[in-house]
Amino acid sequence: MDLSLNLEGTHVLITGGTGFIGSATVDALLAAGANVTSLDLRPPPPTTTASSFSYISCDISSEDALTKAFALASEKHGPIACCIALASLDLSVLHHHESLADMVVEQWRRTHKINVEGTFLTARTWLRQLREYSKVDQAKELKNVSLIIVGSESGHFGERGNADYASGKSAVQGGFVRSLMGDVARIWPGARVNAVAPGPVDTPQFKNECAANPDQLWLDAQATVALKQPVPPESVAKSILFLASENWSGSITGQILNVDSGKQGKVMWMQKEC
Repeated sequence: MDLSLNLEGTHVLITGGTGFIGSATVDALLAAGANVTSLDLRPPPPTTTASSFSYISCDISSEDALTKAFALASEKHGPIACCIALASLDLSVLHHHESLADMVVEQWRRTHKINVEGTFLTARTWLRQLREYSKVDQAKELKNVSLIIVGSESGHFGERGNADYASGKSAVQGGFVRSLMGDVARIWPGARVNAVAPGPVDTPQFKNECAANPDQLWLDAQATVALKQPVPPESVAKSILFLASENWSGSITGQILNVDSGKQGKVMWMQKEC
């Protein structure tokens, strides 16, 4: 039984590859021998110098920018077999509200433009270039053909102060993934689409937030979490690699892999509120 990831030489494009989860995923992919293109508005650290890595500045809400970025990536590393749609506005950059009654419609629209429409545009751009390449590769020799969408536990359990974020993640990891699983396999036989839904990830940003709010660690990563701890970024990265590997997950499609330390829901009421 071959237990290798078999990602050597596979061209993987990841959006949001400079963030905490993104950079851990890029490092893991490079360690596995993949050719990696990262699309982000922020450049990667200067230490990322591998010849198998490329960075392209790109706004995922722009059709034109995505089309040009995918074309540039393909020129350097060949056809993009695996696409990881990670880029989004996360909770650390969104304005929080006590109630939806306080949210302005502009925030709702912007969150969905990036997190939902940007994911749609990323997936569509990948599918279009894959369809064009299928006309050339008649033997269908490209391996590890898949789309991986990074959602969130918020897409399952909601966010009282950020319904914009939770509803967007629910859309892309739920109905969008389910709709695509019969679509991608018609463009490329055996192509798959799945989602990863991380719980609170133990990034420096999360640590800072917990230091500022003593209740946050308990609320987000302990009270309703079986393992009573946040998720290491490397655990999310390894889960993405598992789904990227046809050798390991070739029969898995249309699924959400929950990487959340066993989270079972949200705390609805603090004791002081009861």
